[in-house]
Amino acid sequence: MTVEVEATILPSSGRRQATVALMIATAMQAFDSTIANVALPQLVQSLGGGIDLGSWVMTSYLCASAVMATLTGWFRRRFGARQAFAGAIVLFVVASLLCSIAPSQAALIQFRLVQGGAAGIIAPLAQAILLDIYPKRQHGRMLAIWGATIMAGPILGPVLGGVITDLASWRWIFGLNLPLGLIAMAGLGQVPATGEPSREARIDGVGILLLVVGVGSLQLSLERSIGQTWPPSAEIIVEVTIAVIALSAIGIRSIRTQFSLFRFEVFRNINFVTSVFYNFMVGALIFTTIVFLPSLSEGPLGYDATGAGLVISPRGIGTMATMLAVGYLIDKIDHRALLVTGMVITAGAFELMSQMPRDGSAIWLAGASAVQGVGVGLLFTPLSTLAFSTLSADLRTDAAGIYSLLRQLGCATGVAAMTALLHARIQHNLAAIPDQGPIGGGPSSRLQEIAIFGAYTGCFRTMAVVTAVIIPGIFLFRVLRRNPASPTPYEFPGPPREPAGAGAGPKEMLMPAVPAPLAKQPGQSFPRLHG
Repeated sequence: MTVEVEATILPSSGRRQATVALMIATAMQAFDSTIANVALPQLVQSLGGGIDLGSWVMTSYLCASAVMATLTGWFRRRFGARQAFAGAIVLFVVASLLCSIAPSQAALIQFRLVQGGAAGIIAPLAQAILLDIYPKRQHGRMLAIWGATIMAGPILGPVLGGVITDLASWRWIFGLNLPLGLIAMAGLGQVPATGEPSREARIDGVGILLLVVGVGSLQLSLERSIGQTWPPSAEIIVEVTIAVIALSAIGIRSIRTQFSLFRFEVFRNINFVTSVFYNFMVGALIFTTIVFLPSLSEGPLGYDATGAGLVISPRGIGTMATMLAVGYLIDKIDHRALLVTGMVITAGAFELMSQMPRDGSAIWLAGASAVQGVGVGLLFTPLSTLAFSTLSADLRTDAAGIYSLLRQLGCATGVAAMTALLHARIQHNLAAIPDQGPIGGGPSSRLQEIAIFGAYTGCFRTMAVVTAVIIPGIFLFRVLRRNPASPTPYEFPGPPREPAGAGAGPKEMLMPAVPAPLAKQPGQSFPRLHG
């Protein structure tokens, strides 16, 4: 059984309360994806474990989040939207408090696994509920606000984490989630508990095991491969092999039996598949930049942490401001035009970064970061809107989970691939100056810095080329034709519909007009798409 999206639309006051709860919960989990980064040195000093502990604190969170994102649709069908969302918030807050009192390395990693699992449900489910409680004409604007909230995590998380760590302790960065979680829970009363696409969802134990093992191994292999040189270690090979076997088994199982954890029908929608591809690529390119710029600034360029933050901050400001502006333009401009413009600007920003001078680069880098922020801000909202615009309501939550998973995999893949390329370029540049004396002192140290700087700029040039190459694929999107005279944003041309007969229900009377050749069932409408 399926339910129309409009069946869950709330009154204005209820929508505002539910939206605040959804946004706070989204911001809470977005902060925790990066807030612990700046606290890692103090955390390692407190619990021991060295660099490996810091790596596992982040990897455990990201792997668990990736796994649970794909199960979001199943949780919603099994327990209902409000119940699943409330349960995820409670689990996230409890795990956060346990992290704050973790007595050992092993305990902290286990609690981060639980925290990441809850976070993996919160983000896609919040997005799906947001689309359910607002009419379609407001989807673009709300996705822009939601996207800006997601982007606030990587931008403000490290700043907030640094302040809390300096003023108190690394343990307090996890305690911050308690008041945020309580505020979010207070607003969940307006989140619909009924009108779910399906209340029947069997427990597929084998499917859950395959999904956890497959996605977890894939994400783990990507995270652990960052910074490693070729050939990969035995650990990476084993993890990739396990991932391939488990995910192949899921594919075979979906063909032979009914795989009930998420619906493969979402991949039949060309808009969704195209959006997933660009979501993966944009995540790979942009997150790599987030990782590279601080290392470049505090490494070859010689900035301190504060200086590095200042030259990079225009990027975050540009992204959030542009996303909020796009929210008001999304229904007035062809989505593909916004995407092409955003990709061109992003490619131009990468090219600017590749040409930055080594001396006096602060203004150049700040300007390039701001330009990239504008480009990125033009991408996220149109991609999200196109991904869900032609999906039925009963597929949205599954689609949101897969969309979130592919973004995370894109981020991990981009960082792993570009870090490997960076190391290869550094080695190549160093090999080009073998007769300049041993690296490590005097003039040779400057040559080493120049070699590393050249490797970074070469990687930015590569990312500019990749961004430009994938631009033509944007025209694979099929955009719904907009009817300005309609109270709903997308309606189909055709003669005015006659009033419904005596037996017609309210929903039938409110459905958009459908040309006779397309009509199949009373109250059923068909999107008209144009390339």
